Amino acid sequence: MSIKITDANSYYTGKLSKGCKLCIKGKKSVLFVTGLCGVNCYYCPLSNEKKGKDISYINERKIENNQDILEEIKACSSKGISLTGGDPLLKVDRCLEYSKLIKDEYNDHHIHLYTGTTDKRVNGLKKLEGLVDEVRFHVKSEDEVNQLKDILKMNFIFGLEIPAIPGDFERIKSIINAADRVGFSYINLNEFEYTETNWENLSIKGFDFDSDSSMVKGSKELSMKLLEIFEDSNISIHFCPSVLKDAIQLRRRWERRAKNTKKYYEEIDDSLIVKGEINGEPKEIVNYLKNNLGVSKKMYEIQERKVYTHWAIAEEISKDEVFSKKVKIGIVKEYPIHKRVVVEYIPL
Repeated sequence: MSIKITDANSYYTGKLSKGCKLCIKGKKSVLFVTGLCGVNCYYCPLSNEKKGKDISYINERKIENNQDILEEIKACSSKGISLTGGDPLLKVDRCLEYSKLIKDEYNDHHIHLYTGTTDKRVNGLKKLEGLVDEVRFHVKSEDEVNQLKDILKMNFIFGLEIPAIPGDFERIKSIINAADRVGFSYINLNEFEYTETNWENLSIKGFDFDSDSSMVKGSKELSMKLLEIFEDSNISIHFCPSVLKDAIQLRRRWERRAKNTKKYYEEIDDSLIVKGEINGEPKEIVNYLKNNLGVSKKMYEIQERKVYTHWAIAEEISKDEVFSKKVKIGIVKEYPIHKRVVVEYIPL
């Protein structure tokens, strides 16, 4: 086998799992099942808002009812979903409920699940057979891999997913050897990342951060070395760089969501929603739009004391020296998530 590269600049040997293929294309939604976890990893990247809390999210949307899940999948035109956490397996009945909901609505939807559970509780996976397609274990040692040998008889595609921690070459090498020997299909090596919640722990341990990204230096080099060593092994290996998840995958999902949810007067620029914002007396603004510019109803929307319209219309109004003094005009750029977030405001 040779080392191949994807269009998202990730590297792999053998075959990419279906879950990874969909993720790279931005066709996977992320279903955060719970923030609860039985493993206390010093490098856990979870935010304080989610870590240790039994709450559920679908992408950036907090789940209030099951309909939220289906609505978000439709909004993103997703073809698959990842069950993540925390550890979803600690809430296996919730995983069952969500998986049934999704498969009943979208029969061909691909579902993969992450878990750090390697003890007897892993038998809870039996409930998810026929619903979940892939299971990815976060293991820390060769012994944990060997513990999972009998689990591989269940009807899932099994893989491992672990961080490529600089300085842990021999430990990770032993995990890959064991996974290959036991019969796992693949292993994902995630580029080691620092976040707001784990950087202090990583700093204490002496890791070196890349100031231009969220990656820890040395992680990619370690991963590429392992890919070269196991290039001809039966097990497939995929190195997933931090930029893939943080920028490429997320941006591609946002692009799909933006296309599906943008309003008539909005445009899309680099996965962001762009529109004009006019702040003032709504009736007066609407009269101006209709009478002075001939703008139709579908080209504007009133929200409280703000009128939103196409950015070019807002720009045109800003050129009126008289009317522009009565209002505040700008161009707004937003993340296309469930509850829009303004990332840039350009005053006119």
